[in-house]
Amino acid sequence: MQKILVIGGCTAVGKSDFALNLSNYLNMEIISADSVQVYKGLEIATSKPTKQEQQQCKHHLVDIVSPFEKFNAYDFVNLAKQSITEISNQNKLPVVVGGTGLYIDSLIYGFDFTTNKKQSNFDTFYIYLTDTRENIYKKINLRVDKMIEKGLVSEVKTLRSIGVNKDCQCMQAIGYKEIWDYLDGEISLEQAIEEIKKNTRNYAKRQDTWFKHDNCEQWDINDKENLIKKLLDLYSEYTKKVF
Repeated sequence: MQKILVIGGCTAVGKSDFALNLSNYLNMEIISADSVQVYKGLEIATSKPTKQEQQQCKHHLVDIVSPFEKFNAYDFVNLAKQSITEISNQNKLPVVVGGTGLYIDSLIYGFDFTTNKKQSNFDTFYIYLTDTRENIYKKINLRVDKMIEKGLVSEVKTLRSIGVNKDCQCMQAIGYKEIWDYLDGEISLEQAIEEIKKNTRNYAKRQDTWFKHDNCEQWDINDKENLIKKLLDLYSEYTKKVF
């Protein structure tokens, strides 16, 4: 069976930073398990990896779909399996990173969620990064403020100008739908910002519930050094550097 590492967790917990840090020590490539990062032109509210980060470690399933298209778990699984094979054939470790639990479960276990005993389709080590709710909420609030500073409103205006409408699937994502309502004059910018924060916190709660019911190990993100050491021990054949 193909070996994969899966790093899940709720939004803002620090999954992407942890995976990039890990890439300094493992011969790996990242497969994004994020239902919105797949869309071209949606950069700011998706916390999409920067060009520099993608140069540090190759990312798959980022910027692959037009904002006018639909994308679902079946699409993700088909493309992720192709990426896993491609990465494995280079003797690298495929590392699936994201917070879309449905995508992750569909990839690992298939689409039959009725069975109580889940059998993985891969040789999988699956971790769920955790933090205190207080820390997560602080990170979310800070992230949303930074999104506004980086130009989220302008990004949504640009998407509208090329013909993206409110009914497009990508515009249902948190951050975009609220700014859309602001641009339509339905709410103030301040209200939109607060709605984004509230909706993101609620989404983080749902993610936390999903992952806690999954067959994965919960690891505290605040113990990064020990987490990386443990992963290096588990995947020593992929190690590039030694502590």
